[in-house]
Amino acid sequence: MSAPATAEYSLSTSLVLLAELATAEAKRMGVEYAETLENLRRKEAERRAEQCAAQAARVARLADLQAQAERLSARCLRLGGLTRQDGAELPIAPVGFEAADAYAWGAYVERLETALDALETQLDHENNESQCEAQKVLAADAGERLDLSGVLALYLSQRQVERDAAERAAWRAMVERTLARLDLPSGEPLPIRIEALARAVILAETATRAELLGNELRREVQLYRAEVEQAKQDATLAADCLQRFVLASELEASVAGDHALVECLHAVAAGLLPLDAVTRDAVLRRVQDIDALIRAREQKSAARVLAQSLQDLGYQVEAVSETLFAEGGMLHFQRAGWGGYHVRLRVNSKEKHLNFNVVRAKNDDANHDVAAQKKQDFIAEERWCAEFPKLLATLAARGLKLDVIRQLEAGELPVQEVDAKRLPNFATETVAARKNAPKHFGLSGETW
Repeated sequence: MSAPATAEYSLSTSLVLLAELATAEAKRMGVEYAETLENLRRKEAERRAEQCAAQAARVARLADLQAQAERLSARCLRLGGLTRQDGAELPIAPVGFEAADAYAWGAYVERLETALDALETQLDHENNESQCEAQKVLAADAGERLDLSGVLALYLSQRQVERDAAERAAWRAMVERTLARLDLPSGEPLPIRIEALARAVILAETATRAELLGNELRREVQLYRAEVEQAKQDATLAADCLQRFVLASELEASVAGDHALVECLHAVAAGLLPLDAVTRDAVLRRVQDIDALIRAREQKSAARVLAQSLQDLGYQVEAVSETLFAEGGMLHFQRAGWGGYHVRLRVNSKEKHLNFNVVRAKNDDANHDVAAQKKQDFIAEERWCAEFPKLLATLAARGLKLDVIRQLEAGELPVQEVDAKRLPNFATETVAARKNAPKHFGLSGETW
């Protein structure tokens, strides 16, 4: 290590906030910092575990309702295709913020069940033999989604009288080749809209119609693949944004509307919902506000943590402005017995640099021993160099990490002389007085 030294700093938001809280709590209770920090970490872990469990239960409930809705929609689609009207109008699924609302999905499931009952009643009154046979196949399905082979077999059975084996095999092969590009996990049902197109291709009356529908099916498969990839990106974004909302909640800075956004983000992160454009814009705007809030809070906490860390290491520290890491600035600290020597700390908030160097109160005695003074300067720098690593380790453990990027050995540059009036005077402050002094970190007189 060397003197002077310049280091780049980085702040760990959660750690520096926790360190600030632990330091204040330790001072208030009169207990050790390490013990307090461990208790706070344990309580925080328990609180987050409870939150995660509750949220997981909500997501699981939403996933279950969506799965029910998919099964019912697919069954309605198949039954609707068997009626004389060749189709049925289905209820509209929840969209926007309602898409993350379990109550909205529950109501949607009820509407689908009503639509399914109506279709079954309608089919009971239609006595077409082929339709009855198809109903038997559907009855065996017991309401479950069919995989690719089941879907194709069901729809091909409706045309086996009208087409010969070679033609049916050709339709099946074409549809299978197209659907194979979906790369669905084993047992994963076909997306409803793609199943509908596959059905339309197989039931097409002419080869020309089948080819047109086949092209549409290919486009739909491409679109679905793109949606799957986008969903992965959205899930990553949602997980990242959720961390911001968690911090906003911990800082008691949540606003009206955050709950709805958080519920949507949890559903997106779980892969249950797409992140629509309106919700995405709302989330990103709110995240910008939260980021600004977090920056301001972590900068204020970093100033407090720096001041208290120096004091905990036995240094006397002049008042530290809470805007030190926001606007930059300078402070001095020393140990009792250092006499006119101090360490000057400059903060460059734009470059995120901290600069440390030893300074000395100017000696106004024109006849002082220059050689002896240089020796004392060297000893002061060596002493600071030996202590510097302990400060680095302490700050890193409290969320303020310093990476030294420039260092000079003790004695490489003359110790800077400073007018004594520009340096703090700790002579009248005893260690006992500082311990019993104010429950604050010397921040603009703010007490804790």
